[in-house]
Amino acid sequence: MEYIDRKNKILQFVRVYGAISNSDVQSLTSSHRNTSTHDLKRLVDEGLLLAHGTGKGTIYRLLEDLIFPPSEIEAIFLKKEKKLFDKFFRTQDRKKVFFNKIAEKAISADFSFPKNISDKFHELKERIDTKRKELSEEARKKKKEKLVIDLSWASSNIEGNTYSLLETEGLLKYNQTAKGKNFQEAQMILNHKSAIEYIRQGSHYKTIDKQKVLELHQILMQNLNIDTGFREHLVTISNSSFVPCDNKFQIISFFDLLTTKINKMKSALDKAVAANLLLAFLQPFSDGNKRTSRMLGNSILLSYNYIPISFVNTPKEDYIKAILYFYEKQKPDFFKQLFLNELNNSFREYIG
Repeated sequence: MEYIDRKNKILQFVRVYGAISNSDVQSLTSSHRNTSTHDLKRLVDEGLLLAHGTGKGTIYRLLEDLIFPPSEIEAIFLKKEKKLFDKFFRTQDRKKVFFNKIAEKAISADFSFPKNISDKFHELKERIDTKRKELSEEARKKKKEKLVIDLSWASSNIEGNTYSLLETEGLLKYNQTAKGKNFQEAQMILNHKSAIEYIRQGSHYKTIDKQKVLELHQILMQNLNIDTGFREHLVTISNSSFVPCDNKFQIISFFDLLTTKINKMKSALDKAVAANLLLAFLQPFSDGNKRTSRMLGNSILLSYNYIPISFVNTPKEDYIKAILYFYEKQKPDFFKQLFLNELNNSFREYIG
């Protein structure tokens, strides 16, 4: 079989099944491992496939299934900044960073993206519509279910929930609680499902205000014995030198600033990133701040008819570092890079 024939078989397989491995290629084309390895490398070099993973676990996906090419995502967080980032997290006993002294810098951070990224994001709606029309009703339903499961699991996992992805699926699809897990872990996951169903109802988060954010927080905290409403006491951040504000007046004042800033932004992408970072930075609640900020970002994306993100492909450590880097250095670029990678995953996995 000639290369062109093997190439067509490989690309057709990926279009149908979403990904392919080296062993898949060997079976599909009846070729030796050396030949399949060479073919896959050639398809990557030709800009048709993108490799994910390393070694025997490597899979290949169509590059056309990405909104943002890897090279453009990498350019968001430059190598020079990456070195400073790595050095920062190697530093022991980092100096205390107080909210009062850095709040202005945080609210003034640049949450925008280069024109090439913004243009691709604005084109995304048309690509979503096109891809959605290609799916059957059953396929769309399954993708929507997958989003709920992935998002509920990943967001809860970030918060220390010990349910596995499979256990989360059992809970959400079949109401099966996992053995040895406490009630609150199951409730946290179920609350995520309720919040997703709520934000899917309409486009009411194109502008945000106090009431809308409090509603999200209340849904996410339901039956968890956590106070709702703005906190009136000091909170601490694990593994961070950041010291949040310590009174309700400051919380309300900064909350007004962040909602004004986000509402003035024109791009849903910029709004969603700013919502994720600024609400988490403020820590307005006694608990559930990052959960609420992630759901707020998704509510903005959905309100503008984009797709939400789950963070299921983002290592927990990377997410936490991105958030802490904004808390302590007020630099959003690493988080912006993670966000674009997650949008690529959402485009592949969740359009329904």
